Amino acid sequence: MPAEQVILVIYTTKYRRGGTQFPVVAETLAHELRIEFAGAVICKAVESKVDVLRAVAEISEAGHEVAELHFVGHSGMYGPMFGTVAFPEQFSPHEWQQIDIPFADGASAYFHCCRSARWFAPFFARTFGVTSYGFFWYTTFSRSKEKYVAAGESTKAPLYTIGCKGRKSHGYAASIRKRLGFMPAEKIKAFEPKSVNGADTYNEVAQLYDAAFTDIRVRKDEWYWINQHLPENGNIRVLDIGCGNGALLNALSGRIAEGVGVDESTAILDRARDRNAEISNLRFERISGPVLPFEDASFDFVISLMSFRYLDWDPLLAEIKRVAKPDGKVLIVDMVTVPVKPREYPRLLKDKIRTMKAQKTNPDYDRNLQKLVSHPDWQKMLEYNPIRSEHEMKWYLESRFPGRKLEILNMAWNSRIVAFDSGPVENGLDAKLSFP
Repeated sequence: MPAEQVILVIYTTKYRRGGTQFPVVAETLAHELRIEFAGAVICKAVESKVDVLRAVAEISEAGHEVAELHFVGHSGMYGPMFGTVAFPEQFSPHEWQQIDIPFADGASAYFHCCRSARWFAPFFARTFGVTSYGFFWYTTFSRSKEKYVAAGESTKAPLYTIGCKGRKSHGYAASIRKRLGFMPAEKIKAFEPKSVNGADTYNEVAQLYDAAFTDIRVRKDEWYWINQHLPENGNIRVLDIGCGNGALLNALSGRIAEGVGVDESTAILDRARDRNAEISNLRFERISGPVLPFEDASFDFVISLMSFRYLDWDPLLAEIKRVAKPDGKVLIVDMVTVPVKPREYPRLLKDKIRTMKAQKTNPDYDRNLQKLVSHPDWQKMLEYNPIRSEHEMKWYLESRFPGRKLEILNMAWNSRIVAFDSGPVENGLDAKLSFP
C-alpha cells in the first residue's frame, strides 16, 4: 500500500520584520492548496533548525511522504533563516545534505523568500532530487499574487509573499511603478536536479587565480589589516582556511613558527604546494566538509581570507574553536554585498581613488585579475558560491562573538571588503545550537 502523501507548509515569525504577516501568508497558501490537494496540508511555525527537523520527523514517523514542501519567511543567500537577528540560525549546505526528507516520487519544493532562486533552490534541487522553486528578486507582501498590491502591516487574509522588482533591485523608478500598482509579480523559477561536475570549486580557475595572486600583498588593505592583528614576535602557529594557492602563508612564512593551509580544491592545492615547496614551515592539506583534521588547541591564529563566505559557518566555526588555543583568535577578511548609502559617498570616493592608484602601480596584477574575474569558469564558480550580504555576515559573527564588531576596509558601489577579529576564542559564545 503506497504511503499517504502530505503537503508541508512551514513559516517563521521571529526573524526580522514581517513576523505577524508570515503566518497569514502561510495560511493563505495552505487554504489554496487544500482546495486542490486531496491529502493533508500541514501548516506549522518553525523558529529554529530543530523545529524544521521535528516537523520532518513527525511526517516520517507517521509513514507519510512529502508531496510538496513550502517555506515562507526570510532567507539569506544560502537559504531560509531561523531564530532572530540577535542570534541567527541557518542550515549550512553540509547540514542540508545530512537531512532525510521523505519526499514522494515527483515531489517539489517551493521557497517563498528573498533571492532563493539565486543559489538555494538549485542547490536544494540537486541535494534532494526534487524540482525546486524560488524567486530571483527580493520578496514583498502583497494582496495579489499576480502583481504588487500594497498590504501595509495588515494581517488580514488573503496575503501573499511575491518576488517583485523594487528600489533594492531596480532603483527608485521601479519603486514608483511598484507603489502605483504597475509592477507584476515575478514568476517563480523552477530548477531541476543536475550535477555540478566540479564547477563549484576553484579547480577550473586555479591557473588564473595563481597568476593574479602571485603575491597576496597586492591586496593592500587586507594585507595591512591582517598584519596589524598578528603579533610581532612570530612564535605562532597559523591555520589558513581556504588557503588557495598559499600566497598568504607564503607572505607570512618569515614571521610565523608554522603555517598550515587547507582547501577543498585539489588543483589550487597543487599550486600551493609547488609555490611553497622549499619553505619548510608551511604545509597544505585538503579538507572535505566542515571537519578540520587537527588536534584540539593546535593553533594560535585561524585566518580566513576571502573564503569565509564559501564555508559551512556553524559546523566549521565549532571546529575552528576546537582547534584554536583558548587565547587564540579567528581573523576573517571577506567581500560582502551591500549598496553604498549616500552618507558613505565620501568614504566611497576616497577608497575608489586609492584603488585606482594601486591599479596603476601594479598593472600586471590588474590585468591578471581582470582575466580571472571575466573568465566564464569564474562566473560559473560564483553561481555555486555566491557572495553573502553584509548583514548576514555581521549578524552571524557579532552574535557568536559578543562585543566584537565587523570592520569595513574598502567600499565599492555594491560590495565592500570587511574584516573581523574574534578576540580570544574562549570569550566567544559557546551556544548550544539546535542543530547539529
